[in-house]
Parts: sequence; C-alpha cells; structure tokens
Amino acid sequence: MSEILLDVRHLHTQFVTKEGTIDAVNDVSLRLEKGQILGLVGESGSGKSVTGFSIMGLIDKPGQVVGGKILFNGEDLRQYNPKQMRALRGNRIAMIFQDPMMTLNPVLRIDTQMIETIQAHEKVSKQQAWERARDMLGQMGIPSPETRLSAYPHQLSGGMRQRVAIAIALLLKPDLIIADEPTTALDVSIQAQILSEVQKLSQHYGTALIWITHDLSVVAGLADHLAVMYAGKIVEQGTVDEVLDNPQHPYTVGLIQSLPMNNERGKRLTQIPGITPHLLHLPPGCAFSTRCPRATDQCKQAPELLKLIDEHSVRCFFPNAAHIVDVGGAI
Repeated sequence: MSEILLDVRHLHTQFVTKEGTIDAVNDVSLRLEKGQILGLVGESGSGKSVTGFSIMGLIDKPGQVVGGKILFNGEDLRQYNPKQMRALRGNRIAMIFQDPMMTLNPVLRIDTQMIETIQAHEKVSKQQAWERARDMLGQMGIPSPETRLSAYPHQLSGGMRQRVAIAIALLLKPDLIIADEPTTALDVSIQAQILSEVQKLSQHYGTALIWITHDLSVVAGLADHLAVMYAGKIVEQGTVDEVLDNPQHPYTVGLIQSLPMNNERGKRLTQIPGITPHLLHLPPGCAFSTRCPRATDQCKQAPELLKLIDEHSVRCFFPNAAHIVDVGGAI
C-alpha cells in the first residue's frame, strides 16, 4: 500500500491589510505519497507560493494560517512550536526558493554554509561534510566544485548561486522538498540536468517533491500529479497525464492552449482573456467567471471541487467531462 507523507486538509491562509483581509490560500487540500512528485501550477498571484510557505511554517505577519491541517508523517505541523519546526526544516523538509539569496548568507563562504547545514543535523566530521558538499555541487553541474566551495555568493553568477541553493536543499536527502520555481533563471541544459537529479533523488530515496511553477512544460516531464491553482483555490487536480491530456476546467484549458507549442508558427499566441482579479475584489461565486467562456448565472455561486473519473477533480459547474461519478455538494 502507498504511504502518505503529506496530507494538507482545507488549508486557509490570510493576510490582513488596511484595505481588507486577503484569502491568499482558501480551502486547499493536497495529498502526497512518499517518492511522489506534485506539480503546483498557476499564474502569478494564484497562491501557489503562499501554499508552500504555509506548509513550511514561513508565513510572517500580517499573514497567518487560520485554518486547516498540515499532516506530515501523520503529525500536524500547525501544532509544532518554533523550535520543533527549525529542527524539521532543512532536515526532513527543505525548500528551494526562487531567489537563491533567500537561502545563501552573503557574508559566508559556500563551504561554511554547506558544512554547517550538514553538521546542524548530523554528527559527521568537517572533512566528511566538505566532501559531501563538493560531491553535491558536482551533481548540480557546477564546474570545479572545490574552487566554488571557497567562494562567496557574490562571486558566483545568478544561475550558479541557484544551483548552490538547490544543492543545499538536497544535501540531507529530506523526505519532502518544496521547490518554488527554482529553475526559472537557468538555461534549459542546466534546468534539464537539475530536473534529472531531483527525479533520481525521488526515485532512489523516496523523497517527495512539490514543484511550484508556471511552466506546464516542466511539470509535464517531471510530475506524477498536477494541481492547478487560481485565486487562492485549486481548480483542477489529478494525474499529470489526465489533467494535461483531458483538461476539465476552462482555466486549465487556457493555460495549455497558450503554450507556444500549441500555437501556429508566426501567429499570435493564444491568450486567456482578461486579467487575474485582485484577491480583495473577487467576483461573486467562481473567481474565473469574468474570464470564462462557459460562465452562466449559475457561476455566481461558488462551485465545490467535483470528483471526476480516474481520480480527477475539478472546481467547475460545467466541466468537459461527460460523466461525473461523485459530486462534492455544489450541484
């Protein structure tokens, strides 16, 4: 039987501002098995990064996780105190940030930071930690890793700093890695190398991975399952093949149609009409209704997540599916 590593139930994260309360993550549920890779996709502002920060316990004021459970190996992380979370982060759960300088200390050499990361959680000698750091940099495609270890972050290019940050996240072979668009600034050859390494890690050590991105082409070749977010909610989720080959939500359809490979050469790219609504001023009911070609008066009510065939769910009154096996109470 499969073993559930992460079970996020009805996660709700708010930010209180002078203009009002923003529901950045609203009733998000995710389940991840050991060794499984989940792609979390959506436009900027959809809530996917806040979801990752919420799981890691990295939401600062004026933000706050106000509801839901985050079960990691059966234990609710929302009940952990700061000391317990610090012991967990970097060891059993790691996060790769979009900006590598959120990981790297600018006044410490790379070897100091990597060695301290290992020795903070494992009793190994400094030499053993140094060798592991060197080997991990080599796996990330960094040339002359011994030389790079003695450098400071500002002496490295942006792409190389990102590879170092990814190497630090992989050092302790954590049970779960949350990657927040970590390869956006890298060229395609290095990106492919890093994706290959994280897949190997997942397969060999059973490491689960949440890969947050706006690039469907990345998760198509990386992920096992896919969740699409819009305006703080998951609007569609299922296996990556099912969602990409048989998209049900009009937003997912729009994302796939906008890919360059799905457009005729020389023609304008297909676009989803309109813009993402401000989270303080969402339309009534379905947040996508103002941009949706299928919208009717019924969409002024909030749709629930409907379970479709083949473990495929969609938050829409009018999905493409011809057969719905279980309705979550919306219709």
